Amino acid sequence: MMIPDCASRGSALGLSVAAALALAVSAAGAEPKLAIVEVALHQYDGGPPVGSGFEFFPGDTLFLTFRISGFKTVEQEDEDHLWLAYRVEAFDPEGLPIRKPEEGRIATVLTYQDKKQKWMPLVRYEAPVPPTAPSGEYRIAIHVEDLNAKTSADLERTFRVRGRDVEPSRTLVIRNFHFYRTETSMRPLRNPVYRPGSSVWARFDITGYAFGENNRFSVDYGVKVLRANGKVLFEQPVAATEEEESFYPQRHVQGGLSLNLTPDLAPGEYTLIVAVRDHIGDQTYEEQHTFTVR
Repeated sequence: MMIPDCASRGSALGLSVAAALALAVSAAGAEPKLAIVEVALHQYDGGPPVGSGFEFFPGDTLFLTFRISGFKTVEQEDEDHLWLAYRVEAFDPEGLPIRKPEEGRIATVLTYQDKKQKWMPLVRYEAPVPPTAPSGEYRIAIHVEDLNAKTSADLERTFRVRGRDVEPSRTLVIRNFHFYRTETSMRPLRNPVYRPGSSVWARFDITGYAFGENNRFSVDYGVKVLRANGKVLFEQPVAATEEEESFYPQRHVQGGLSLNLTPDLAPGEYTLIVAVRDHIGDQTYEEQHTFTVR
């Protein structure tokens, strides 16, 4: 008959319980880990969080909120002091920042009620989507530091933008030239035919110009209309000027023109010439398009 070694088993059990208690005490006494939590994107300030499939458009403003947990407080004069720093940056699909980085600090005293309710500081951030922002996935980088504990945490959040994309160019060029029936027409004319006494409308994009300091650009364009025999019907050397500077580079600018046709204008085919000048890059570009008067 075998007699079980109860003492040995009991000893092992005692060691197991002691180890478990030691781990529990260790976990309970562990320092909290700094973290960025409850990150949410909003379509408007104070609005509900948007889903992962939501798309922002050029000209919109993106709103971001997040909280900070796991921070350390320092007791001074019987008060618990919190001291945090944060930095938030937003980038386009190519990694270019869309606005200046935002930095801030949070220094406050936690009350008994704050500690009881496990209060966490809330940070609000907003970034305007540039008017010429390209489509794609954008990125927000959040960096937080606990200045008391000398620790830091990082987190990234992405969002999507549906922009009006214009094919880029290394040199000055006109893109997407189209004739329209009216000033507000959205659909371009397949066959640009106008009647005497009506108006010719056209829109196009200018891109490929050079940038100066602070992403400054300066372009202008002129128009000329030729009769079928090549003689000039109308000419305006400088029809419009576009000049601006901004933090985020405005990669393209939209141009437009209208021509009022006289009631006695002879039917036929006419040639419209658009000449663009880039004053910073010292470039010129010219493009011709025809329309018919009947």
